[in-house]
Amino acid sequence: MEDFEHLRLPVYIEHNLDILFCGINPGRVSALAGHYFANPGNLFWKALHLGGLTPYQFRPDETQKLLDYRYGITDIVARPTRTASKLTKKDMLEGAAQLEKTIKEYRPKILCFVGITAFRHAFQIHKEKVKPGLQEGFFYATEDWQGCRVFVAPSTSGLNAGFSREERIGYFKQLNEYKNQILK
Repeated sequence: MEDFEHLRLPVYIEHNLDILFCGINPGRVSALAGHYFANPGNLFWKALHLGGLTPYQFRPDETQKLLDYRYGITDIVARPTRTASKLTKKDMLEGAAQLEKTIKEYRPKILCFVGITAFRHAFQIHKEKVKPGLQEGFFYATEDWQGCRVFVAPSTSGLNAGFSREERIGYFKQLNEYKNQILK
């Protein structure tokens, strides 16, 4: 076990949030800082702001302010690793089961996966191609989810070469537009 793998980030959640953001697991930089998306190369906080979801670019140490805007944040797996590839199948299965319990209990209106891999692991989707955006087929993932909608944004990691910076920010704009549509 690495020197940071015992660390855990707090989960920021309340009942009936507009959006619950969900990553796959904390990385080393975030674990050591004690804040989500703390790596300076990660676009998460910038994408929230440029996507219109926050009035300014929050710093990672301002994560709790998300609750003021009816947003929360969690991960599928709480244990931090240098890379998500260090997670085991058991980690992912247990994390996905816990996420489902969280959704049933807290009932967010939108569950936004920050990363296609996080979404794949949560729903055990291994072969189908997943496109970012609203996941129409997962509107009622289970009856107990009571209409929680599922949105997938590309990973905001600086290592994500599959989507440009502009494309990743664009998905957060889409999320904001969708949120505003369903909350009218």
